[in-house]
Order: sequence, then C-alpha cells, then structure tokens
Amino acid sequence: MSASLKVIKSAALLLGMQVVQRGLGIISTLILARLLTPDDFGIIALITIVLQFFELLAEIGNQQYIVQKETLHDSDLNTAWTMDILIKSFVALAVICSAPLLSVFFETPELALALAIATLALPLRALRTPGMMQAVREIDYRPLFRLTLWQKGLSFIAVITIAWLYQSYWAIVLGSLLSAAVFAIGSYRVHPYRPKWSLENAREQWNFSQWLLLRGIVGFTRSQIDNLIVSKQFSTSALGGYNLVREISLLPALSAIIPMSEPLLASIARVKDDPDSLAYRVRFSLAIMVTVLTPLTTFLMLYPDLIVLTLLGEQWQAYSHLLRPFALFFLTFCLFALISDAIIALGRVRALFVFDLISTITIVAILLLIGTDSLSVMAWVRGWLAVITTILLLFFLNQWSNFGFYRLFWLSVPVQIGTILAFATDTLVQMPEVSTFLELLVRGTLFITVAAISTALSAAVLIYNTPEFRQIRYLAKKMSKESSK
Repeated sequence: MSASLKVIKSAALLLGMQVVQRGLGIISTLILARLLTPDDFGIIALITIVLQFFELLAEIGNQQYIVQKETLHDSDLNTAWTMDILIKSFVALAVICSAPLLSVFFETPELALALAIATLALPLRALRTPGMMQAVREIDYRPLFRLTLWQKGLSFIAVITIAWLYQSYWAIVLGSLLSAAVFAIGSYRVHPYRPKWSLENAREQWNFSQWLLLRGIVGFTRSQIDNLIVSKQFSTSALGGYNLVREISLLPALSAIIPMSEPLLASIARVKDDPDSLAYRVRFSLAIMVTVLTPLTTFLMLYPDLIVLTLLGEQWQAYSHLLRPFALFFLTFCLFALISDAIIALGRVRALFVFDLISTITIVAILLLIGTDSLSVMAWVRGWLAVITTILLLFFLNQWSNFGFYRLFWLSVPVQIGTILAFATDTLVQMPEVSTFLELLVRGTLFITVAAISTALSAAVLIYNTPEFRQIRYLAKKMSKESSK
C-alpha cells in the first residue's frame, strides 16, 4: 500500500473514530449546558485550566519522540512508559498538595476537592501500554479506534447519569476519571505489547523532550491566558459563558480536523530529508486544512446567535456574540497545530520554542493592555492575535520546507470561490417562523453543500493540472477500488 493511500485510510479511520467520540462529546456538552449553570461551567473551566497546566508539566513528548524515531526498539517504548508514570504521578501529587492554595487564589472554595480528585486521571492515563504509541507511529489506528468506542461510550453514560441525578459539576470530574481508567485498562486488550519497567533511554528521550516540555508550558500560557484574565477580572459565571462558547467554536477542530491531520504529520516526518517531497507534502497538508476550515469559519461568523441559541439554549444567548471572534480562534487553532507539528517533524523544536516564547509574551502584554474592557474586546483581541501569530509561524515553516506561499494560495482559491457562493446562496434564503433547530439544520446543510460542490467544480477548472489535484484523483480511485473489494 502506498504511503499516501495509507495516510488517507488512516485519516478516514480517525474521522470515523472522532465522529463517534466527539459526537458523544458534543451531545454531552449540549445536554450538560441545559442541566448545569454558568457557575458550574466556570468551576469546570478553572479545573481545566489548572489541570492543563500541570499536565503540560508532565507531558514530555513521548508520542512525538516515538513517531520521529528512525529505528524503534523495545527499550524506547519501555522507557517512555516508565517516565510517563513517574512524572505524571509526581505531578498529580503536586496538584493535590497545592489544591487548597489554588482554591484561595481563584476565590472558589469548591475547587480544592474537585482538583484533588480530577488530577488522579493523570497517572491513570500514564498506565496505558506504549504499544498504542507504536501503532500511531505505524499509522495503524485500528486499536485506538476500538478502544475509543468503549472509552467514550462508558464515560458518556456515566457523565449524563450523574448530571441528571445531581445536576453538579462533579459529573464531569468523575466522568474524566472513568474515561482515563477505561483507556488504560482497555489498551492492554486491544494491543499485544506488554511494557517493562526501564529507564535505559531516559537521557536520550529527555534531550528530545525538554524543548517540547518548555514549549508546552509556553503554549498553555498562550492558549489559556484569556481564560486566566477573565477568571480574575470577571465573575465565575462570565468565565463559564466565555469558556463554553469558546469550546463550542473549537468543537469541529477537536472532533475531526486536528485528529485527521495526525497521519499527514507522520508522512511529513518520513520525507524530512527529501526537500522536494517535503515541500509537496507540507503544501498538500496545508491546502487540505485550508479547504476544510474556510467554509466552517465563515459559517460560524455568519450565524453566532442561531448556533448558540440552538445548541446551548436561552441561558447562554448573552454570550453568543463571542462566537464571531472565536471563529478566528477556531481557524488559527487548527492551522497553528498543523504548522507546529510539521515543524516538530522537521526537528526544529528549539526554534519553535523560541517563537512560542516571544509570541506568548507579546500576546499576554497586549491582552493585559487593551483586552480587559469587556468579554467582547477580550475575544476579538485574542482572535486577531492568533491570526497574526499563525501567519508568522507559517512564514517560518516556508523558510524550512520551501512549500511555496504562492502555490498554496493558488490551491486555496477554489475553496474561497466556493465559500463566497455558499454565502451568497445562504443569505438569499428567508426562513420566517421556523424553529431555530430547523433553521440551523437547513442553513448549515445548504451552506456546506454549496461550498463543497462549488469548491470541487472550481478545483476541476483552476488546479486540474497540479500534482495535488492529480494526487487527490489517484487516491479517490484507489479508495474506490479498495472499498469495492
């Protein structure tokens, strides 16, 4: 099987997995939005912020280390597993000890016990077999697919049941613990690799991972600084509304787009020593990402009130205006992740850390200077800063891979045409006196359908003779033959 076809098949499998996993996550979020209050979501946001920071301290890039290894030995897998358990157990202990102080800092007494319980998910997740990382390296997502079905299904049932009975943020805390336990235990059922305690290659892995660790801390600051400022400048309920609308804007990214990009990154790592192949694969990956993101971003900016009212309910409508600036955040969130991981695949981890550090300091300074007037100002400033930093990082990726800005722009012209036509068609449709759900369903279906058809027709005219278009046709034919067998 060709590398490209394997990547497409893996992406398709990941999409199927994410449809189930994130589909249940979306349903869970929508149900919880009606069972819990903005204050509950504010507490969950604080728990998430704290745990993400401490989890980053425990994240030493084992997955990236295993993926980029030219030759993989059992000692690499065993060391990764051992280091993960040791570091995450230590970090979990640190969270438990600091939970009372953090609850005082955020002026939220409920935070102390919730944090101490929620952090137990860290060492639980570390217990999974490192064979799961080996499967990702080999672009084999079948074990992960099977395990994810069980993990998400059981945690979904637990979260909804507890929330229905008690209407408390504890539903999400306990659900995350169950999810971690199911994944750890289930990993040994779906993959045959059995790890052994070892620190044989600890120094080698740490030399690779230290820059990822530092970058993770900086990345956390950049991604959560607006939430941190909101938590101190505004009420807990305001934080809950701000954070939930931001989560809604990122649902498509976390559900399908970023997971589907994982096989693309593995394919980039395999050709990093071949300049021509590298440039082609980076450009091809970016073009696919832009094609997917453009119509989705446009739709989010067009109908924020309709989306929030339909998905979350009337109690969240006061925060619906935040969805427009968060649409920019959604666009750049996906692109920034792909560009960053492509740079990591090229081995430019230290340079990426320096960029993240400088850009994060700049973002923090600007947000503190001009972003604290209101939630709306905070969201818009954060969105445009994300756009600027993503463009700058894309410039550096071009310097290292030479994918070609002009060629990438030309490959994105069809989706720009498709999105404009979809916008024009959708705005002509008048839907008086219908339910918000029906209106969102009709408008969303019409918008995406027109965008997809127009983009495909424009691509057939404008980029028909490009290698990227020929590759898509070739892969489509191969996939068609495979599915007919």
